Amino acid sequence: MKIHSFCKKSLGVPFATAFATLGLVGAAMAATTPTVSELLNASNAEYLIDAVPAGMHAFTNDGTPVTFVDNANGVVASVFVTAEDQLIIAFQGTTGGLNFFIDPAAAASQVITDIGVFLNDAASGVTPPAYRTALTFASSVVALAEAQGFSKANIFVTGHSLGGIEAEFVAQQTGLGGIGFEPTGLGTKPVAAATGMNFVNIVTDGDPVGNFSSDIQGEQPLAPAFVPQGGVAPHYGQIVVLGSPADQATLSRTVANADNPLDLPAVLVNTSDLLLEFHLPGVQAHDAGVTLNPSSPLIDATGNLNGPVFNIANDTIPQLIQQAAAAGRLIQP
Repeated sequence: MKIHSFCKKSLGVPFATAFATLGLVGAAMAATTPTVSELLNASNAEYLIDAVPAGMHAFTNDGTPVTFVDNANGVVASVFVTAEDQLIIAFQGTTGGLNFFIDPAAAASQVITDIGVFLNDAASGVTPPAYRTALTFASSVVALAEAQGFSKANIFVTGHSLGGIEAEFVAQQTGLGGIGFEPTGLGTKPVAAATGMNFVNIVTDGDPVGNFSSDIQGEQPLAPAFVPQGGVAPHYGQIVVLGSPADQATLSRTVANADNPLDLPAVLVNTSDLLLEFHLPGVQAHDAGVTLNPSSPLIDATGNLNGPVFNIANDTIPQLIQQAAAAGRLIQP
């Protein structure tokens, strides 16, 4: 696969200009946003080789798709244009899915970043370098997109797992709207550029990654101490919960003895089982009523595909928030 890496020459905008576009504070979200289906498909496409979500096309600069790969910290991203002429910046999750076979270096760096997220970020408030790299790329895409006639309100971010965390951080720092699928809370404490009312974290009950935060109750003591709507590592933006509360109870029982060194190895093994059961994007697609296209059986047919379906596939971000609130599935910051 030929990957067009980001640099000043490739995007045609200097870094100073890119960061000047960070005047997104207070920018209103577009009246019409991409749907849950479009954002999840964009996230999932990042796990497949050279994939473009159905109904979209690659965002280009001088005819070349704008993509990004940084093997130093594992940030990988693509940019897609929807049928509604809106831009989606999609960040890749850990291991890169099928891309692992062609870029194992990026996958290894993503794992290292994940370790930092779980062991250091929440405790210290340190911002992992990958977050800053994702922000630099997204900011440059905003500058390039504006030069091509896109408004800031029509640019969105998304990703799954580590990609969702990077999207969450970019949204926090820029005010861009979007959806992060199964991201952890953010242990970073910089001043947010917006309120987070236009960004949603979709978290599945029982998933050890999405629930690793201080604003969702269920994974303590493995996760930071629970504080309603806060704590040391809360999510940025709204939280929409998928799945079954019974699976969240299973997660709580699984990690209950995590503070006992003798029990910790067994806790980690059992938590890994829950990761395979509830974390993968095919699970979110099933539970949200989304049909993935493109899709890979190796990536998307794995996990617990028997959860309750909350039909949000065709919802825009405001519609998702409204429907989740009515269904008791919304956690607000």
